[in-house]
Amino acid sequence: MYKKFDGRIKKTLNAFCIMMSDNGHIELFERYRNGDLAESELRDFEARLVYDSELKENFDNYEALEVGIKVHFRNELKTKLQDMDKKMDTPTKKRSYPKRLLIWSSAIAACLLIGLFLFQHFSSSKNEVLAKEYWPEEPGLPVKMSSKGKYDDAMNAYKLGELDKANYLLEKISSDTSNYFQGVIAYKLNDFEASRGFFHQIEKGSLYFNNAQFRLGLILLSEGELSSAKRIFKAQVAENLEFKSASEEIMKKI
Repeated sequence: MYKKFDGRIKKTLNAFCIMMSDNGHIELFERYRNGDLAESELRDFEARLVYDSELKENFDNYEALEVGIKVHFRNELKTKLQDMDKKMDTPTKKRSYPKRLLIWSSAIAACLLIGLFLFQHFSSSKNEVLAKEYWPEEPGLPVKMSSKGKYDDAMNAYKLGELDKANYLLEKISSDTSNYFQGVIAYKLNDFEASRGFFHQIEKGSLYFNNAQFRLGLILLSEGELSSAKRIFKAQVAENLEFKSASEEIMKKI
């Protein structure tokens, strides 16, 4: 039964793809969701999501449609289960044993499907908790007393918990430092999409790169993108970086 619904979902998504474009987006989206992109492809794709508004809109539509279809067929399954329950409660002398067995088999299969959805939800919640557990607290930059630095006003607001004000001030500064702290602030405000975008802008060689990458891994973990998250944690371990121990612990728990 699950394969039947999954096939209908995929068929509908493919139909959407044809309507959406003929530029290979659907294949790219599927490979991204399945964790099949190479590291360089993954970086390029997630970077494009930041600056390519058309690609971002298509990807958002793809995800929204996928979720909507799953909800639709889940409701359809629920209706079928209710119908089966009514049939089983209706007394009849003509019902044969094979038919009763078929009904029970369908009910068991449906229960397994529901169990799968519950397991996926539980796993997702568990990963969100794990990501929050390992999210490093960011104290902010020290504020100079003798002379005023360009980040001082933003850091004062950040340390006072005035996150919107801090973000507004940081938006006026174009730097890795600004991108990093805007990413941290976006995460604190539960805007994980914006947080990912800021961390992706920080390139290798920056003082904030490793910190930003680890935080990006935690965001991917909380959103269920385990392949991409593991790729980041493995890099932390392989290169013996600051978050090596934390990355090793996380990979043992997921």
